[in-house]
Amino acid sequence: MTKQQAWWQFTKERFEPASHLTMILVFIIAHILVAKATVPLVASSMNYLVLLIGVIAFYFKLRLYDEVKDYELDVVINKTRPLPRGLLNHKDMYRGMAICIAIELVCFSLMGLESFISIVIAILYSLLMYKEFFIAEKIRPYLTTYALIHTIVTTLLSFAIFSFLTKLTIIQIIMTPSFLSFAMANWLLFNIFEFGRKTFASSEERQSVDTYSSLFGRTGAVVLVASQAVITYYLATTLTGSNTTILFWGLGSLLVLLAVLSLHYIFADSSKTAKRFRLFSSVYIIVFYLILIFSYLKA
Repeated sequence: MTKQQAWWQFTKERFEPASHLTMILVFIIAHILVAKATVPLVASSMNYLVLLIGVIAFYFKLRLYDEVKDYELDVVINKTRPLPRGLLNHKDMYRGMAICIAIELVCFSLMGLESFISIVIAILYSLLMYKEFFIAEKIRPYLTTYALIHTIVTTLLSFAIFSFLTKLTIIQIIMTPSFLSFAMANWLLFNIFEFGRKTFASSEERQSVDTYSSLFGRTGAVVLVASQAVITYYLATTLTGSNTTILFWGLGSLLVLLAVLSLHYIFADSSKTAKRFRLFSSVYIIVFYLILIFSYLKA
């Protein structure tokens, strides 16, 4: 197998193209519509392609970070993953990280200094994440805290995207209520994904592997996910320029469906209900963005 084939196999296994590209596309389109409804856009249609490439590189780099960070554990419990089984090696991961960072810097720099500085801040924070803030032994045992301080990188990426689209500085972005609310909502949405994907039925739990359901019970894990969803719903209602009726009923229905699946998971301790809960937690992000996009298009 050539190196190119190995990278494609890695991507299919660990950065599944269809689902990740769908998520990234709706993620970017939502940013464009929120920005357009708030301030005049500087970016053109051609710039959007550059933005797409930069954001794909950013998220792919995060995947590479995780492969390296989780290597020692994967060697023990996930031996079939690409890195443990030797499909690619650590040098390949480091090369991939460097290329992704270079792509991000080039793409965002094309829209000026403000955009460049914003992505540099996001990249620097992501590197701190990669090094686990130099206190890995202190934060790794705290699964929820570990997740929360890692997923916040999505907020910094949101700031960079808004800066790319508007040429506003990161301070100006933070001082704009709609931009700040949406950036925070993105952090919470990725928390839903993170909390949900590590929630299992009793029969699925593995010894020595911490999950939210093993730490807090099924009810506690559901409360974690639900809390993020409720706050995200509130933040979405503070955005300007959308069709509030669509947001109210669309996101409200999403919350109701989450509640139904959550209760089913809590009271029916089976792998089937747990898988449904995990699946919905994963697609929640995409559905949320689709509803938000529709609300802006119909405003």
